[in-house]
This record gives sequence, C-alpha cells and structure tokens, in this order.
Amino acid sequence: MMISDEEKQKIKAEIVDKINSVLEKNGESFRMDRVNVLNRSDSVKFMGNYRVYDRKNYNAVSSEINTFLKQYGDVDIKSKKIRDSGMKFTTVSFSFEL
Repeated sequence: MMISDEEKQKIKAEIVDKINSVLEKNGESFRMDRVNVLNRSDSVKFMGNYRVYDRKNYNAVSSEINTFLKQYGDVDIKSKKIRDSGMKFTTVSFSFEL
C-alpha cells in the first residue's frame, strides 16, 4: 500500500513540528525546515537531520526525538560531532521507510 501525498505531507509536518518543539524547549537555536522524501517502487523513505549545539542538551533532545521517530517503525539514526570554524555541534540524521 502506497502512502498518499496528503499522508506524506502530514508525516513531514509532524516530524518538523515535533523536532523543532523539542529543540525550542531545550533552548536550542537550530530549527529544522523540512524532511526529504524518496519515493521508491514499494515504499517511501523519509530523511532529515537536525543539529544540537549545546552538548549538555544532546541526551535529552535526542532521547525525546528518537522516541517520537520510533512510532514510525524502524528508524536509522546517526549522529556525528562536528567542529566547524570554531562552532561545535552534533548533527543527527535519521531515515525510515513506510
């Protein structure tokens, strides 16, 4: 069963809203603007990423977001610490297929 475009838009909006509300609640400045969708012949893959600047917030932020994302099933989550021109942050990418 393929997901309708309406359902895809709803899922994308849910993810962006939830991730941004968790980031905001934890005083993070980064906001996620979109989730990418890859339409495959037998499934739809959702992919996105966000940043956490304050390392002290990372566990709380990622724990809440990961719990939320897992409602969509098996989620692949990768995080990487980045140091970019003096700024330090952790970038988190996720993807799952429906």
